[in-house]
Amino acid sequence: MSPSCARTALIALLAVGFVGASVPEADAKSKKSKSAKVEKSKKSKKSKKSAKAPAKKANMPNGWTWPPSRAMRQAGSQCLDDLTAMGVKWERGKRTKKIATPVVVPDMEFGGVKVKSWWRKGPHVIDCHLALALAHFAPQLHALGVREIKFSSLYRYDHVTSHGVKRKTLSRHALGLAMDVRSFTDAAGNEAIVVEDYNDGNELLLRIEQFFNESGGFRTVLTPRNDPASHDDHFHIEVKVDYAVEAKKPNT
Repeated sequence: MSPSCARTALIALLAVGFVGASVPEADAKSKKSKSAKVEKSKKSKKSKKSAKAPAKKANMPNGWTWPPSRAMRQAGSQCLDDLTAMGVKWERGKRTKKIATPVVVPDMEFGGVKVKSWWRKGPHVIDCHLALALAHFAPQLHALGVREIKFSSLYRYDHVTSHGVKRKTLSRHALGLAMDVRSFTDAAGNEAIVVEDYNDGNELLLRIEQFFNESGGFRTVLTPRNDPASHDDHFHIEVKVDYAVEAKKPNT
């Protein structure tokens, strides 16, 4: 073979080798490009899905923030003024985690209705708005025959428990806006105990449940009827508070 022919053959072999070596690299680049496109498509779909998904609502009053916003502080100040105007003797409560306007009502009596602990003596720190609601609605409760309310729990830093399941959201107890009531005593001294008398159709308990639900000042009362798994022995009562609007009083 002449030198020129040899050179031509060598160049041809090198060209074939170069092309063969470049194929895997080209394939790799192609696969990488396809993978990137797939990943981008997945992210795009996920982003669209997230955008369409409704935001989960926390178990907080409308406009509630922590630390308390200016609107919340103003609402708290107005609540204290209203409590004073109603003749309720109150004291500033100690700073308590997540209670926006902590107060103590030493005698825990509202419009002729005594509020007592089932377990222990006070003082009991609650949010001003719960005290104000009790003061506003005490006359109606008194008219129903209620003279004493015994609660098992007011403030406690805890999460929602409903239908036997512990949730991740904070309970209104943690805000000082809720109370668990074990019994109500009427003017004749008869004590209606939720765990013993509710399922027997006790008229006082049924009237009280209806009153709270229709008053407009409270959220739906949880009882052995609508949540027997978690509220078989008490009424769970929560005052309504809206911090997104100027301080407003419960309906009377």
